Amino acid sequence: MRHQKVDVILQAAVEVFSDQGFDQAKMDDIAQAAGVAKGTIYYHFKSKEDLFTGLMDEGMEKLIGCAKRHIDSEDSPVDQMHGLIRAHSQFFMENGKLAKLLLNEAFGTKERQQKFRASIREYIQLIELLIERGIATGDFQFDYPSEMAIAIFGAGSVLVLHKLYALEDNAWTSEESEEVTQMIIQSLSQLVFRSLLIK
Repeated sequence: MRHQKVDVILQAAVEVFSDQGFDQAKMDDIAQAAGVAKGTIYYHFKSKEDLFTGLMDEGMEKLIGCAKRHIDSEDSPVDQMHGLIRAHSQFFMENGKLAKLLLNEAFGTKERQQKFRASIREYIQLIELLIERGIATGDFQFDYPSEMAIAIFGAGSVLVLHKLYALEDNAWTSEESEEVTQMIIQSLSQLVFRSLLIK
């Protein structure tokens, strides 16, 4: 069982990395935000880079779990794809700071890029398997499932990221934020299904 302080440290790291950026963030600031000694962080994470990697893994694990729950609640590949699109959009909009970290800071160092690609591989494979399932049932028609899976991840992520930055510039109400989330889901659904569905 994971130590409870790890969750506290990761939550504080999201806030500090998001506010200051990876390069400017200090372990002292993360320790202060988490309410723990700096040595406690180093007990669980050997470096700031290691902490950020742990944060990426944690974020992707939660995203994959959310996507799987939405997929498992549906029967047909078409409904499952709708579920995945909802999961992707809602998860990133509800976890805006984590989303911006994953989609921005992850492309820093070459080592970080490699680790990020490894951390999203399982998610991309989940999308690819769903596309292949739809092809097998005759619901989808597409020649390159792997490339389409990457395109879905990329388009969905960039769209959400764009709206998250707009949210920083405008004080949206919860109702407005929900409207934007639904707009993202609808836009991404139209893009995906116009490419995949049998004409």
